[in-house]
Amino acid sequence: MHRVGLSLVSACIIICLLWSFQSTRMETTARESSAVGISLAANHGTISVRHDDGSFKDISRIDGDEHYFRVIQRLSSPCITHPSPPYHDLEEMWKDWPRQAWRSARKRAGRPASSDVGVLVDMLKRLADTASSYTGPIVSAVISYPSAICLYQEDIVDAAEYLSLRALKGNHFYQPREMVAAYAGHGMGLCKSFKDKEKCTTEGLKLPERDVLLVEYTEVALLLHGGGMREAIDLATHDFDEAASFKLGSKAVCEKYGALKVQEFVLQFLRRRYRFLEPPQKMTVIMTGSEESVQNSEVQEAVKTAVEEMGSAADMLTSLPEYIAARGAAELAWRAQVQDERMDL
Repeated sequence: MHRVGLSLVSACIIICLLWSFQSTRMETTARESSAVGISLAANHGTISVRHDDGSFKDISRIDGDEHYFRVIQRLSSPCITHPSPPYHDLEEMWKDWPRQAWRSARKRAGRPASSDVGVLVDMLKRLADTASSYTGPIVSAVISYPSAICLYQEDIVDAAEYLSLRALKGNHFYQPREMVAAYAGHGMGLCKSFKDKEKCTTEGLKLPERDVLLVEYTEVALLLHGGGMREAIDLATHDFDEAASFKLGSKAVCEKYGALKVQEFVLQFLRRRYRFLEPPQKMTVIMTGSEESVQNSEVQEAVKTAVEEMGSAADMLTSLPEYIAARGAAELAWRAQVQDERMDL
């Protein structure tokens, strides 16, 4: 009888252990099948997850501290531009060699590649730590970043590398600026045959071309980025149409004539962008940033009016402004993960 009792106890222990192992395995599998997208904005960052069933989970918004905001503000000034990978030619690479040597020395010493990268590291770590309770430890992601003219691809990749966070490439290769990520978040520029790189490229050539205006609008800033889009791919070029104002955030627009100032700023940008080109018949306007700021109907109307003054119809996309770029980044991350899994087979 005693032996029977011990056998029953042993059997119960084994069953419990197996159940615990299976539950842990199921949880781990669920987490591994989730793809993480991170989006950085002028004064905050957001993080979203894309599941295998196509659904998204918006995890969190984290506001940046004063150091983060000042870095984005300073990097939005064209006065401090410098060569950076990917280079246009060997001359650019040679001119940038001393700076790259200094960055490499800092990395070998276990420090971020630059002080600016250190600030980005802090922001990314806060986002990753907040999301880890849902996803488990984050080991890879796609990271989108704002259209600050001097915020370079290498800064994002080096910040991720410092955190041992793999910046996924997939078909898009480079980490996307916010316009590209938000474009993907709205379901545009995405091939269906993404598991086959050649088919995806061929399919991408047949996707509709759009003239896109990205308007990132937060409490503290108005950032603009314009470009022609087909595939949701960023080439990490340094020469792109952008504009930034840190005086026209939604806090300032509460003042009299604030929305009119936004309209004038957007119109000035569009006139510069199309000074040698015929404005398109229709312009896709993607608004991102802070939810409350973007949903200001006066500001939306101001942006729309500026586009219409150029003779273009405005296709206004204003849904999920805080998370749409993070969702687009998560979609690109999921596709990259699926590709990696196929290569491992």
